[in-house]
Amino acid sequence: MELFFAHFLRGTVSAIANVVLFVSLLQPKYSRKVTSLVMLAILTLNLSTAVYCYISGNLTLLAKIDVVLFALLCFAARPFFRDSFMQWLFSYITVVNVSFIVLVLSFVFSRSLPYPAYANTLWRLVLFTAVILLFRQVLRPLYRQAAEHWTVFFYVAGSAFFAFSWFMLSSDDIVETLTVQAVPLLWLVLVTLAAYGSVFLCLKSVGAEYRLKQDKALLELSGAAMKQRLSLMDEAVGQMRVVQHDQRHLNATLLELMQHGDVEHAADLLRRQIAVLPQKPVRYCENIAVNAAVSYYAALAEGRGIRCDLRLDIPEKLPFSELALSMTLSNLMENAIHACEKLEPQGERCLYVRAIYTGQLILEVENPYFGEVPLDENGYPAVREEGHGLGGESVRAFVRENGGEILYQAQNGIFNVRVMI
Repeated sequence: MELFFAHFLRGTVSAIANVVLFVSLLQPKYSRKVTSLVMLAILTLNLSTAVYCYISGNLTLLAKIDVVLFALLCFAARPFFRDSFMQWLFSYITVVNVSFIVLVLSFVFSRSLPYPAYANTLWRLVLFTAVILLFRQVLRPLYRQAAEHWTVFFYVAGSAFFAFSWFMLSSDDIVETLTVQAVPLLWLVLVTLAAYGSVFLCLKSVGAEYRLKQDKALLELSGAAMKQRLSLMDEAVGQMRVVQHDQRHLNATLLELMQHGDVEHAADLLRRQIAVLPQKPVRYCENIAVNAAVSYYAALAEGRGIRCDLRLDIPEKLPFSELALSMTLSNLMENAIHACEKLEPQGERCLYVRAIYTGQLILEVENPYFGEVPLDENGYPAVREEGHGLGGESVRAFVRENGGEILYQAQNGIFNVRVMI
């Protein structure tokens, strides 16, 4: 019974770590609750198989079943993630390779320690925790910035996967294999780690190149927006000249009325003049850059007959680029305005924006739309015309660079974009 408990404890640590690592590498398509339920189902089935093998005492069978069963379970869970097939496959193989590496290292390191069955579990816990933290804190953003290169990196991970699988599937006694073949297995672990290190260095270089492209696109968008603002400023200057001209005539009229003692008529003119003066600008949030972007597009929307419902709570200081956030909001609001302009005349034109930062940024933009908004396999709006989509790509680049999530939904005539960082 004590041996069964040691096996079960070790299997539980491995199963939970594999599931957590798998989720860390992928982008969920649905809510956290749905994703948690799917992962819980995978964990339950995986542990059930492990318990059966522990009761029968056949650890070799468990090692072989784990490779196949985890693949089937992960494949069944693929529709719940937004990642492309090759990215999903690379992530699955990476999880299995990490599991193999931890299996080998924990077995070798625990042999010379007291209570090796429990020492093995402790080593697994330490190694899995280190790997998960490494992926979550350092490597996760690199995965998302270089999705189009997964087909290249797949062959590196696949080679290590087949090498480890050969040791496991050809073994008649897994404990004996780990003992007798310890040196070749350790060499394989070293080569695999070196290969993955090369992959991550490559990803870092690709990520830097990708960021340069995004910065270029961002500058182009900023330049276009600046031209629009300068055009509006020039128009405002022209309007101010007209106002100043009218003000001189008003002052002359008021002076004439006051000289003739017609105070009531003069007061009436002043009241009407005050009524048409511009109102005090609305301050939507404390952050100057974000407030300027929102103010500009809010005025643009209202000028085109679009009702705005804007609620923002963004502080003056942010841990990420406030310019990038303001451009993200600008792109989302501009897209929403264009969508509202395509509505039928009787359709309600409205734009909803919610943004709050309390250690975590939650940004949501919602608007009605007409027609269809197809989403691609990653859950992003499909680009129908060449030259379009740079704004959306800029938004996603900002999200990826800061390790966040973005979710698009289009249903019942309402288009919703939610960003969480």
